[in-house]
Amino acid sequence: MEREPTVDAVKRGRPRKSADAAPSPDQLRRLEFIERAALWVGRIGRRAVASTFGVSVSHVSLDFQRYRAMAPQNLSYDIAEKCFRPTKQFKPIFAIDNPANLLTTIAATAWLPDQERGRLLGFALPVDGMPPFAVAIDRELLAAICRCITGETALQVSYQSLTTPEPVSRYFVPHALIFTGLRWLVRGWDGRHKAYRDLALARFVSARETSTFERGPRDEDWFELVSLHIATAKGLSCGQAEVTAREYGMKPDGDGGYLVELKLRRAVLPYVLDYLRLRPSDAFAAASPICLRNYSDVAEFDRGYKK
Repeated sequence: MEREPTVDAVKRGRPRKSADAAPSPDQLRRLEFIERAALWVGRIGRRAVASTFGVSVSHVSLDFQRYRAMAPQNLSYDIAEKCFRPTKQFKPIFAIDNPANLLTTIAATAWLPDQERGRLLGFALPVDGMPPFAVAIDRELLAAICRCITGETALQVSYQSLTTPEPVSRYFVPHALIFTGLRWLVRGWDGRHKAYRDLALARFVSARETSTFERGPRDEDWFELVSLHIATAKGLSCGQAEVTAREYGMKPDGDGGYLVELKLRRAVLPYVLDYLRLRPSDAFAAASPICLRNYSDVAEFDRGYKK
């Protein structure tokens, strides 16, 4: 009779991963964490990795061995501090965010717990900023909107605008969300106005899915892009123009100034102009270090445009 293999026999028979095998997805995240922390913080220890990812220190030791085998010149061990530090020859082997992308990620994760933010960044710096408003919206209502967007179905909604004293019932086919920097909007085909409209998410009183479906024409303002030519304002000193260019990621325009081209959906244009206060008619525009050179080219897509 054939005997069942013992536990030891099963372990002995389990194939070992070769040293040159690709890292598992979990190990790859830890290796990227090690590299990011070394680059942006200047030190990384085994316990920091272990506590961040909830694994043992001995487990993490294998990660450091793996990383040092992949990049022998990148890390040196500080015996006094019991940590690894980047060497002068340090060169990232994984895709490392450029500073602008890193700051964007830090801002997006600013209100996460330190441990969760650490997993994403490789470190957790003290950071604060303007917290987003907590939108008071029913979970089922938001779920219905999301289902309609992904399933291309329609809603019968009750919507309280600021132009009518009471909520108005309307047929609405949502197809996208827009964040303006302050508010969440839902873009879709509005059966009441027979046009695409952006409705404030918090102003939905109720919404129910409906079997009726009326598809509007192609939403040209959503799918078509427009370019904003944002430049340094006139009257700045050379030093002021240079720091403004760095702040907005501008390049020399050939005429002594700096310029950046921002491409965005035509539907989002009014909210970007609101946020940056770039309209020539804006009272803030005269004191701003930036200006919009081509407003006349994009004015037809702005809110309240009249031919």
